[in-house]
Amino acid sequence: MFDSVAGNVTSKSLECLALYGTLVQFGNSSGKAGVFKTSDVHSSCRNIKGFSLGTTRKHNPGRLAPAAEKVLELFNSKQLTLPIAQVFNLKDAAKAHKLVESRNYKGKVLIKM
Repeated sequence: MFDSVAGNVTSKSLECLALYGTLVQFGNSSGKAGVFKTSDVHSSCRNIKGFSLGTTRKHNPGRLAPAAEKVLELFNSKQLTLPIAQVFNLKDAAKAHKLVESRNYKGKVLIKM
């Protein structure tokens, strides 16, 4: 199971895991740390792994280079595209934020500087 939210979601994510299941914690979008008891992990042989792209980029950037090259290749060959929902001028940044908060869009919301 993957958890990018943390906070209260972390303990709920752990509850969903079967024996020997793995929870991958890779974000903190709730702004709160996830909390769990070590007994919840060892009593069921479940495990938790943490991952941070930023930490990997800082400490071992060479590890990311092959994946980054492949992604760029896919974009260049048009096999992979990035849908853009809307582009806003910088003066309309508040409108862009409202759109993002509404979650009523598909693709990326961009602000032109």
